[in-house]
Amino acid sequence: MLDRIQSLFLFVLSLFVRVPLWFYGKYILPLIYVLPIFQSYKTDNYVYSSKLVEEVVNANDIIGICRAHGFEAHEHVVKTQDGYLLTVHRIVSRHTTLRDLRLKRPVVYFHHGLLTNSELFLLGQSTEKCLPFLLVERGYDVWLGNNRGNKYSRKHITLSSKSTQFWDFSLDEYAIFDIPDTLTYILGVTHQQKLTYIGFSQGSSQAFAAFSINPQLRDKIKLFIGLSPAMIPRSLSHPLAKFLVTCPPELLYTIFGTRAILPSTVFWQQLLGPINYMKVVDWSLVYLFNWKSQHISITQKQVGYTHMFSPSSVKSVAHWFQIINNKRFQMFQEDVSKLYSSVPSLHSKLHRCAPFPVQVIENMPMMLIYGDQDILIDMDTTKQNLMRNLNDLTLVELPGYEHMDTLWSDDVVELVFLPLIQKLDEVHTASSPTDTDTDTASD
Repeated sequence: MLDRIQSLFLFVLSLFVRVPLWFYGKYILPLIYVLPIFQSYKTDNYVYSSKLVEEVVNANDIIGICRAHGFEAHEHVVKTQDGYLLTVHRIVSRHTTLRDLRLKRPVVYFHHGLLTNSELFLLGQSTEKCLPFLLVERGYDVWLGNNRGNKYSRKHITLSSKSTQFWDFSLDEYAIFDIPDTLTYILGVTHQQKLTYIGFSQGSSQAFAAFSINPQLRDKIKLFIGLSPAMIPRSLSHPLAKFLVTCPPELLYTIFGTRAILPSTVFWQQLLGPINYMKVVDWSLVYLFNWKSQHISITQKQVGYTHMFSPSSVKSVAHWFQIINNKRFQMFQEDVSKLYSSVPSLHSKLHRCAPFPVQVIENMPMMLIYGDQDILIDMDTTKQNLMRNLNDLTLVELPGYEHMDTLWSDDVVELVFLPLIQKLDEVHTASSPTDTDTDTASD
């Protein structure tokens, strides 16, 4: 009886939350959008510091972003073992020929963070502030990956992206399927045995998780580089953020549904315009995470925030909330009996969710670059979990840096990119000739 009352309460609450939002988005916002006064307000705020910034801000996708910088993005599709189709992007110079693509070069793979996509690494306000472009110019074979469900990977061989089943995934599926299948595909195309993995935030977490449960995958990594690497985030201090983190998954699903989170990002971008959208995002990040963004310029925010967000599953966000609450890097904890969950002491004795055993990662060259003011990561815990079995671990702590600064700060080239490139060059220079010979690879 109590379960039925609880379910009825959640259903009624969902109606109060979602019906007004649906009505507002369906009828009110479209009306506001076409009003002349709003159009004037929106367009009068367009200010671009350069032609490049204007082209990147107005680009529809990664193809347009690359072309604005004088590069091309070749699209490849990876089919995961559970049927998802993931788009990965190979970044090449406009002057690259088919023969050039067939030459073996050191492979560098980038993976984005939570609620973003492969565009994230190409959103510097200048070409010099986009690490993938710098590496392409240095002769590296650069690939950018995407998680299932985001802008570039909303396809499955049998499931519709409109179905709840399509969105039933978390970090578990990223680690078990997306990362291993993507890396295997890239190594197959390039005919290489190993690659360098560069992950930002959750992109690092997915790698840690995948490496911890897949020994064969660890053997394919020449060097791992984590930018603002997340493993067990710190508890969030803002009351609203803390409420969402500590609330039951059922309430989270009631508020956001059981499918995609942030599905209407493009709508809000179009509605507000680039400048106003940038201001809203900036205010939201300050409000929720107390980010100061003192090292990121207004122009960089305008470029970055316009393309920053991309949908993911509500379940993947709920998974992070579980990790924060349990202070443990673990797999997703499925629902258990309400009898057990209502008695914490009994629940903990009968059910302990499987971990991602990162302590088994060993003998992997690793470089972690992070800020000492990053409230979204707990580097002390991360180092404790990793240092015991790693002989080659380089730690770069940057004073005053916050989460996004390792990609977008004003001095990111000098403090992040150049040390990273130096480490990358050292590892690949010391590699055996068989890793970088000139045998042909696929395009």
